[in-house]
Amino acid sequence: MKIRKFNEAEVSDISSDRVEEIKKSMTEMSSDINQKTETIDSLINELNNFKGNSDKSNDQIDDTISNLQLVRKYLGDITDKLDNVVNNMDDYNKNGRNMLY
Repeated sequence: MKIRKFNEAEVSDISSDRVEEIKKSMTEMSSDINQKTETIDSLINELNNFKGNSDKSNDQIDDTISNLQLVRKYLGDITDKLDNVVNNMDDYNKNGRNMLY
């Protein structure tokens, strides 16, 4: 059985227009997420005024704040990944296909 090697010449390129559409879509998504993150920050700040005083246990408000902080972190991670997509697509459009690693 003969193993066929990967031939880079067989890989199709994405059109510049499609790359720009992808970049625009991801930038808009990132902007939407940033707006939602601001809403979450506002809720965390508001709920901090009602945080329980106990060091030994959490009530519903404490747990809600904790969960909102996690959501905020995850949204930050998502925004970072979307920014990477935009940067990679921009580089692809400007410099063509390059192996990153």
